[in-house]
Amino acid sequence: MNNSSVNQEPASPNNPEKPDKKADTLFISVSVGITLLVCVAITGFALRGRISNLKNSVNPAVSIPTTSINVTLESKPSYSSVFEPGACNFKVPDQANVTCGFVIVPEDRSGDMKDTIKLAVAIYHSTNNPPKADPILYLQGGPGGTAIDWSVDVYQSVIMPLIVDRDFVVLDPRGVGYSKPSLDCNEIKNTYLSDIQGRITSDQRASYYEGALLACKNAFANSGANPSAYTSVEMAADARDTLVALGYQQANLYGISYGTRIAQFLMRDYPEVVHTAILDSVVPIETKLLDQEITVQNQVLQALFKDCKAEPACSAAYPDLEAVYGDVISQLNTQPVKIHSIVDQNRALDMTVDGPAFRNVLIWMLRDSQTITVIPQMIYQTYNGDLALLTLANALPIYTLDTISMGSYISVNCHDQVFAMSAEKLDKTIYDLCQLWQVKQPLQGENDPVNSEIPTLIFAGKYDSVTPVSFADQLAGHLGHSQLVVIPNQGHAPSSSGTSDCPTKLILTFLSDPNAPLDLTCVTETGATGFVVPADPKIPLAFESTTIAQYQIATRIPAKWIAADFGFYNRNGAYGDITQVGIQRAAVSESQWATWLSTNFRGNQGLDQVPVKYGERQANGLKWSIYRSEAHGFPVEIAFAKSNNDTLMVLMISNKDEHDALYDLVFLTVIDSTRSSK
Repeated sequence: MNNSSVNQEPASPNNPEKPDKKADTLFISVSVGITLLVCVAITGFALRGRISNLKNSVNPAVSIPTTSINVTLESKPSYSSVFEPGACNFKVPDQANVTCGFVIVPEDRSGDMKDTIKLAVAIYHSTNNPPKADPILYLQGGPGGTAIDWSVDVYQSVIMPLIVDRDFVVLDPRGVGYSKPSLDCNEIKNTYLSDIQGRITSDQRASYYEGALLACKNAFANSGANPSAYTSVEMAADARDTLVALGYQQANLYGISYGTRIAQFLMRDYPEVVHTAILDSVVPIETKLLDQEITVQNQVLQALFKDCKAEPACSAAYPDLEAVYGDVISQLNTQPVKIHSIVDQNRALDMTVDGPAFRNVLIWMLRDSQTITVIPQMIYQTYNGDLALLTLANALPIYTLDTISMGSYISVNCHDQVFAMSAEKLDKTIYDLCQLWQVKQPLQGENDPVNSEIPTLIFAGKYDSVTPVSFADQLAGHLGHSQLVVIPNQGHAPSSSGTSDCPTKLILTFLSDPNAPLDLTCVTETGATGFVVPADPKIPLAFESTTIAQYQIATRIPAKWIAADFGFYNRNGAYGDITQVGIQRAAVSESQWATWLSTNFRGNQGLDQVPVKYGERQANGLKWSIYRSEAHGFPVEIAFAKSNNDTLMVLMISNKDEHDALYDLVFLTVIDSTRSSK
């Protein structure tokens, strides 16, 4: 995960500040209520050309009639799926050989076959020439999540290791991303954002969502799009037709999250095109996501509390974590807090967080391995009145919302989930909104479980509260030739998290011989979760000598801290780690620099108050003046020293709970080792 949004280095008065970057996205959670239609996504990773020549394994001119093998598509007219090469409308990763284009298929296979849509496809060609005949076909989650942009983000960690023998085919689902038409719908997103910020009263909520849905529905109708044709069954047929159009006989399916549901339809209805299946964070076809109890989430939280207690460092730093968590919930129920979360340079959220909202943030954080590690810290910080991590994590769902095609998302959820349940089990408003969208009801047998002997590798994350291990166990019970791997320190989508190469090794081994039992040594060797704890003042840090050529300064920096621009170094120890130290020089006075930081620190955000001088220190023949301030509640220490006609500066920003330790371990050590290198 990219934490650069919280690790921006403050520029000196001689350098312009850098813009904030947007953090990576995670996954929108399952929840029940009026906001269901925009908050039940379980996106796969939560995570971009010039066209190259087609390899022999890809045939742009293949045209094969569709056969009637799906129970929901019987006795339909035949049609031809065709691949149309085109330019890659995204930044192709370095050294990647990618072919782009569109697969043309009917929008509604039960309607007019001449009414077609274009499915955006990117083929990452194998580094082996010729490649093996069976590619990997990636199936994205969401529903409504973009796949091609995902492929760019994870090319180095996920795709590149997997194309040593075979092609990797990425398909943006119908209505999503680069596919045409796009069923995105900003009206619904904007309504949701207003809703969660308390700008819509409870008695107006239904009418606001109804208005947003109607606006999008009318826009789609005017463009000729038919939202009722955007279902998992049609998406499975799209995947089958993509393989046909590209000239592949069979593929190894790789589905993540809701993409595993599409994979199961392929395994059940089009088994002739499936060689093997790799399913990560599974959603069994028969599972009614909206009928799941809160018990699963509680079980995952209990596992986290237990694991923290079992880790000596976590247990020492955060004793009685479960009890403190309960106290936080009680505190926030009695006195909710208002927080201002910055989403990006142009957006912010102003929200009130009570007990249930705090719990929802934690459930969100359980999806990603890097946010999992800071949950105990966030619980304790919130208990002690430090809302920094809570403020940051509160914006996580919005990043995923940005990547979801809402029209496709609503069509799939209404058809696959809402209408799969009886109206009596749902909030009537939810059912009415889906009826307003006018999608089809599931056909008889459509949601029957898949029973298959196709070799299948199933991944599950121990902490996944959205698609829990119990879902994986349930699906494995239907698959006679499956192997289930639970990754102990992971949440959602562990095979694409990039924090371990173990899942990739297992995938490669599985593909080389799908019938052989897997060696799970790399799983059993996985260490403890490694929860983040505050720096211990009794444990010294290793330092490395360095010269900052830009400012002609010699100093010492903690080992393994990562160099950023403008003489700053980020610890980057975990998600949301604000800790950094910077060393600069400028031809300004001490007072001028302190004043400048008051308004320009961290990209014009400024300090919370003007720095106040409180001490002095002699080191390396320099006399340092030491100041203190805060930035968004984080302690900021600043030291200035005159060196010839310039002023040297050392600055440190840290979390409150480890300020005292880092003051001695880092700030004073850097001051004592900093001098001019002229």
